[in-house]
Amino acid sequence: MKPGRLILWIAVLAGALWLFQNRARFLGSLRPAGDPAPVPASRQESALSEAAREADKASPGVITDNMTPDQVRSVLGNPDSIENGASDSGKSRERWIYRQAGKAVVFENGLAVSVEAP
Repeated sequence: MKPGRLILWIAVLAGALWLFQNRARFLGSLRPAGDPAPVPASRQESALSEAAREADKASPGVITDNMTPDQVRSVLGNPDSIENGASDSGKSRERWIYRQAGKAVVFENGLAVSVEAP
């Protein structure tokens, strides 16, 4: 192989490596090249995290739909009692009862769906 072609191949490979390492800049990502994007394990997990972000925007001390159990616990503390069951559609359902607050929070598949009187 001629020296000119060898230098050309080295330059092409170096350019390709640089593009590969800096591809995030060219794809419009704001993350640095070494910071991989988070990938949800499933669509349900992705929907759960989106709903949790929306619930975080709610006023402090207020229970809203789509809150996770941890978010409700941070507002109201540990429940006085928990009733387990299933909804009419067969979804996993929990009812957290807070006697002193006069509330019961109903969760379906890990998200708050309603707040009611106990």
